[in-house]
Order: sequence, then structure tokens, then C-alpha cells
Amino acid sequence: MAGIEKKKVSLTGKQYLMVWFESLGWTGVMVMGYFFSTYNALIGDTFGYDVGQMANLIAIMSFTGAIGNFAGGFLADLIKIKVNMTIAYAGLVACGVIVLMMPGYGIMKLLAIAVSVFGLGFYTIPTMRYVASLGTREQESKLYGMFYGLSALDAMVIAPITSKVINNSGSYAGLRVIIIFFCALMVISWVLHMVWIEPNIKENASMQVTGQKFNIKEVGGVIKNVNFWFFLIICVFTVLPYDLNTFVQPLLASEFGASQSVIQFVATYANNGTALILAPLAGTIALKLGSTCRTIMFSFIGALVSSAALLILPWEHKFFAVAVVIIFVLRGVFSIGKPMRNTLLGESRLPKRYRGTALGLMNFVVGLQSTIVAKGAGALTGAYGTNKGFHILYTIAFFLFIAGLLLAVVFTRKLTKAKEQDVRNGGAPEELMV
Repeated sequence: MAGIEKKKVSLTGKQYLMVWFESLGWTGVMVMGYFFSTYNALIGDTFGYDVGQMANLIAIMSFTGAIGNFAGGFLADLIKIKVNMTIAYAGLVACGVIVLMMPGYGIMKLLAIAVSVFGLGFYTIPTMRYVASLGTREQESKLYGMFYGLSALDAMVIAPITSKVINNSGSYAGLRVIIIFFCALMVISWVLHMVWIEPNIKENASMQVTGQKFNIKEVGGVIKNVNFWFFLIICVFTVLPYDLNTFVQPLLASEFGASQSVIQFVATYANNGTALILAPLAGTIALKLGSTCRTIMFSFIGALVSSAALLILPWEHKFFAVAVVIIFVLRGVFSIGKPMRNTLLGESRLPKRYRGTALGLMNFVVGLQSTIVAKGAGALTGAYGTNKGFHILYTIAFFLFIAGLLLAVVFTRKLTKAKEQDVRNGGAPEELMV
């Protein structure tokens, strides 16, 4: 029996190659599509923006991203994946070129809208569906885990080069290297997709697209389902570590006295080093535990510990190394939760016909949350200064992580009892996602 299960879950060499080639484009899109949060401190330093101005750009980007995520489901249904990818890659490369021309703050606001439209509206949802289609339902957590892990590995290549360039030539030179590198990754991935992946995926009959369409008529049924609210709120809390890490960069600069080259090195390896190890591991852990929700529950414990440690730690330069360790742990929590959001829906016991609608609603709400956190961070640091403002932000997050943990515990128990009932009944209801 174990041998059969392994056969179902293990990925083939061909699947690994497909996932890696697709991950190159995802890496470029995640950097350019989340440009203002990924390189918060570097952009602020290059253009002379303060924390409030950067928070405003991030809020604009996040709000547009929420709408883009929502619309992405419709676009994925209407437009072929290769067309979505082409529009997204071309648009983001154009945005990168405009940034290199050093535009004013008004143009940057428009770019904050544009990167989200291209990155999230045209790319994210179609690509996540496509990655799931590269294997079976049993392989889904491994596919997502490897996809995120390989994307992290792609991004880590540039970190030491960027830090050296910033040290030698300044922030603008470092930003230029970043934009050129990640735009090149998108172009390479696009060529590989068109030349090799598209023809191969059509030939493999076992690789079926798993994402159903968003259906506005199903929204009422979805929001009346208690399990949807568990799924939605837990997913929202899994994104909170990412929102907090967005403001780690200015925090390290203002409170710990770190240089831009050091901040970019730490941010890149915290973001991508944890994803490289923990994203694939999260899928394996979920398979071993037999529960995605239980895996997320343990990640919330890590979030609680790291946020409490950061609040207790004196914010002084001599404690910089300790702060970095805490930041790695906090980012690691997000690296575990990110692939788990996609698979949590698959065990939520929602009706299968709700899958696309529930996923679209979740992505929309998650984007709104990031907007609120960005605006809140800007308001808090503007009203109380960076030290007190960030302390308030992380204190609020600490209590939200407690709420997330409690919800994950309750939902895990709820799902476990339902599975036990399925065993007594001789099987799960065919119409539910389990």
C-alpha cells in the first residue's frame, strides 16, 4: 500500500523540469508584480521616499492586486494561459524600463497600479491553476511546494551580486541590476513555456486542469458555508507574516542602523532562503500529518514566537544579528503558509463546485488585508514615529496570530471529526473537497 501511495505522490523528472521552467517566470513576476513591497527600503532610498510614501505605494499596489486577483479568475477562464503570460511578462518588463527612467512620484503611483494589473490580474491565478494541472490531486501539495521552493532558488542567485553593486555603485545601480535580472527570467520562462511546456502538457492526458471557474451565482452559497469562513480567515492570517516583512526593511534601517546593501542581502535570503527549504518541506509535512490545516497551525505557533521575540528585543544596532534570526523565522512562517493556502481549500469539505469561487474570494480578501496593513503602517509611523509605530503594528499582529492559531485548532478538529465520520460511513461524500 505504501508503494502505491508513493507512486501517486512522487513527481517525475519531466514534472520537475516543467515546474522549474515555470518557476523562472513566477520569480520575475513576484518581484516586479510586488515591486514596491519586495524592495521597499531600496526604492525608498533610491527615490528619497519616506516610510509613509512607500506605505502609500504599497497600499495602492495591494488594493489593485486585490481587484486583480479577483478578476484573474475570469481572465483565466476567458484567455489561454500563454496569452495571459505574454501580456503579464510584456507589461512588467515595460514597467521595469519606466522605473529605470527615474519617474516622479505621480508616475510611480501609476506603476503601482500597473504592476498589480499585469502581475496579479493576468498572471497569478492562471499560473497557479496551470501548476496544479501538471500533476494529480495527490501531487498538488508537492507541486506547489516545489514551485515556490524553486522560485526562491532562482531569486537567491542575484542577492550577493546586488549587495556588491549597491556597496560599490549605490542604490540606483543595485535597483537596475535587479530589474534587468528578473525581467530576463520572465523572457527565458516565456520562451521555454512556448517551445517545450505547452506542446508537452497537451500530450499528457493525465495532467488535467483542476481549477473550476469563478461563478458569481455561487457567492451566496459559498459565504453561507461555515467552512468557507474558517478557510478564508485562516488564509488571511497566513499572509500577515508577509505584510509584516514588507516593513522589516525600513525597520532594520531606522531602528537597527543597517545599510541598504545589508538590508537587501538579508531580505532576499530571508524571503527566498526560507521558501527554498520550507515551501517544499511544507508539502511533505502536510502529507505526513495528513492535514494541511494542522501544518498551518504549527506555522502560527512560529509566528507567535517570532513576533513576541521581536517585541521583547531592544531595537538597537548591537542586537541586529538577533533581529535577523527573528526575521528569518517570521518569514519562514509565510513560506510554509503560502503553498498551504492552495491545498487547504482541497480539504475544506466545501462542495467541489465552489472551488473557483471560494479561491477568487479568498484572493480578493487577502489583497484587501495587505492594503489595510500598508495604510495602517504608514499611519502609525507617521503619527508616532518609526519606533513606536512599528511596535504598535507588531503588537496588533501578535494578537492576530493568537486568533489564527485558535481558529486553526478548531478547524483541524472539525475536519478530523468529519473524516472519522466518513470512515464510519464507508467514504466521504463525492460532492465535497476532502
